[in-house]
Amino acid sequence: MKTLIIIITYNEIENIPLLIPQLFETIPPNVDVLVVDDSSPDGTGAAVEELAKKYPGRLHLFTRPVKEGTAKAYLAGFRWGMEKNYDAYLQFDGDFSHNPKYIAAMLEEIKTHDVVVGSRYIKGGHIEDWTLQRKIISRGGSLYSRIILSCPVKDLTGGYNMWRKTALEKINLDGIISKSYSLQIELKYKAFCAGCSIKEVPITFTDRERGVSKISNNTLLEALVNVWKIKKNVNIDGAIDQFLKFAATGGLGAVLNLLIFFLSVDVAGLPPVPVSVALFLLIGLQNYIINHKWSFKQNTGGEPLSFKKWFMFMCGALVGYLANVSAMSFMLWQFELPWKTIAQASGIAVGMFINFAVSRTIVFRKKSDSAATATEKKEKQ
Repeated sequence: MKTLIIIITYNEIENIPLLIPQLFETIPPNVDVLVVDDSSPDGTGAAVEELAKKYPGRLHLFTRPVKEGTAKAYLAGFRWGMEKNYDAYLQFDGDFSHNPKYIAAMLEEIKTHDVVVGSRYIKGGHIEDWTLQRKIISRGGSLYSRIILSCPVKDLTGGYNMWRKTALEKINLDGIISKSYSLQIELKYKAFCAGCSIKEVPITFTDRERGVSKISNNTLLEALVNVWKIKKNVNIDGAIDQFLKFAATGGLGAVLNLLIFFLSVDVAGLPPVPVSVALFLLIGLQNYIINHKWSFKQNTGGEPLSFKKWFMFMCGALVGYLANVSAMSFMLWQFELPWKTIAQASGIAVGMFINFAVSRTIVFRKKSDSAATATEKKEKQ
């Protein structure tokens, strides 16, 4: 697989002459290096040109006229490589923060995955020479982004990442809105939303020894604010969004359930269990329709309502209903309640969480194109 390592630089004259030879001692012959330099005034570009004489055809320099930020530099590097028909791309820091020894493992994983993330936050991953404050900001930023975006990648903010060309094409680089540090978050989130397979491998990240870091606390803060813009730009509901919609749907059903239950049982004196069964069927049908059309709309893709899906939904709801009846019966047995409706409300709360889990993972699970998946697997092999 023809691979391109992309290093973006600005005033890295202390590091580049040392890093490039070390890199070429590590990488195989099918891997080239591109340095994207923003016209560094310290002569970084000139140093790369001199080094290129030692590695003809494998070390390349792309000079941009002005400094426009991390995102535009990486995007320029991606596009340069895509024009040259490279199959995979590795983002690599030019300050020795990324150890070349992990490249071999990433090259192996990219054979069977769309994206490989050098992760500091999985088992085996570490950070060295960072202050406690910076560790908290970085780990907190990744966790914050994961929660807001409902994305399972544990190191969303890290910059040691390898991409298949097909993954970058799915992401659509022309639609990137990030201008700096948040690019790492946006690329991974969009890859996840596009259905790319993402593999995290453990790395040890080391702080730079020479030169000045280009990342400030303001840059990190801007990235965390941009998470909301990224989410809006992609316009895809995550688990939290779907749960809130599911809860709102369940809330509507619960209000109707409790109202009818109160009138039927506490006012009219009908037996509670039969009334609860009837309400389970009635409210279950209503909730299935609303969840299909609204809560999980992006998963159903506009497909029509079906008896099969309704039956699956009701089976999931039945599990929740059994918990409902059990909780209600337990409370009626253990406590003297002013209204039996309190017991019913407790059962509804338990049932809602169970029903959501079944609905999201089974009933309304987003369909994948099996034919396309099979084709992609063959291509990776």
